[in-house]
Amino acid sequence: MALCIGLLVAAILPRAATPLPACLPFVPVFCTAVVVTESITALLMWVRYRMGKSPLDAALSAAYAFSSLTCAVQLLIFPGVFSPTGLLGAGKQTAVWVWVLWHGGFPAIVLIGFTLRRLAGKKAALRLPHARSLVWLALGASALGCLVAVRASDWLPALIRDGSYAALQHSPVTALVVFVSVAALIAQLVSGRLRTVLDIWLTIALLAFFADVVLTLAGSARYTIGWYGARGASMIASSALLAALLVEIAMLYSRLAKMNEDLEQKANRDALTGLYNRGWFDAAYAREHLSARHRASPLSVLMVDVDHFKQYNDAYGHGAGDVCLRLIADALQACLRRTDDAVCRYGGEEFVVLLPGCARDAAIAIGEAMRVAVRSLDIRARTQAKRVTVSIGAFTSDFGDEFAVDPLRAADENLYRAKAAGRDKVMASALPSIVPLASSAATVEG
Repeated sequence: MALCIGLLVAAILPRAATPLPACLPFVPVFCTAVVVTESITALLMWVRYRMGKSPLDAALSAAYAFSSLTCAVQLLIFPGVFSPTGLLGAGKQTAVWVWVLWHGGFPAIVLIGFTLRRLAGKKAALRLPHARSLVWLALGASALGCLVAVRASDWLPALIRDGSYAALQHSPVTALVVFVSVAALIAQLVSGRLRTVLDIWLTIALLAFFADVVLTLAGSARYTIGWYGARGASMIASSALLAALLVEIAMLYSRLAKMNEDLEQKANRDALTGLYNRGWFDAAYAREHLSARHRASPLSVLMVDVDHFKQYNDAYGHGAGDVCLRLIADALQACLRRTDDAVCRYGGEEFVVLLPGCARDAAIAIGEAMRVAVRSLDIRARTQAKRVTVSIGAFTSDFGDEFAVDPLRAADENLYRAKAAGRDKVMASALPSIVPLASSAATVEG
């Protein structure tokens, strides 16, 4: 971008004074674009200041607010836009003096920001009342300077004669404008050192601003190649930092979304096993339970309990017990094939498997695969089986059946039947003792 600005200036300078047709709509389009972009930039820089309390951010907010207001006045008083001589009682010298105010004030406020940041030291903090005062002073300076340019234009030195900027080129005021523009650019290069994306694009903005000054002076008059080129450079200056801020905001939103996703995952996951936790299961079960009833589709639940796990902990210690639970969790998870199926840690050594839309035979097959997978881990234990095993209670509730029961409660009762039958089994028998769903629906949905 810096190279493009340099090439633009190099291409225009030799023929900068060449006149072109006067395009009257160009000025209102240009000024409106600058006012809008710089107002948004001022607002975003203020928000950035409120987040970090950086004096430079506050100064940049003030500088862009100053520039936006000054450009708005430039639009009103520019000859030929709203009236032959401009509104607000503008004189022949008003527009050029407003330009001097604009192009001298903006870099001056930026320099104030660098000075404040340097004075603030390592903390680089600026209190809110002082930052507000800086913005109001910038707006006040713009309003006062524009008022002087409008009301006292006849007493101010003539910078333009018969449409020519010859007097402007040799005025001490112009030397001051060039000096502060170059000083702001150098201060940014020395202070920022292009360490951040914002530093880079602020440098581009100040470089384009300086190109605007150079091309305006080289153009020697309105509606020359240099004059039009200067307005193009001014557009780059007004929008460069805004583009960087919008990219920064997009990146912040992306990071925030990723952080929220990570937090949600951590909130829903069991810290030890990495499976979904009890809270996630309760919400998912209520949702799938209601969905299965509405669609009249089956819902299967497996309750899994590690056999004699307390004895295992007592014999080998809690550290070994944690390792054992993680291995079992991985084995259970590996038996699932559908994305909607889920294994959750229900509590302690208990796991629950949620199988939406899964028929009874398929649920029993999954339960048997899980039982075999855990046994195949061959985790030695001081039990009759000589290894760690699991007991599984399975139940499928067909919500097309008028007498469907709560599958979670039914699976839990089948789990106790599996334990009573000798453990290391999958039990999925019918359960006439289970309370029908109609009597427990309120509890389930609650």
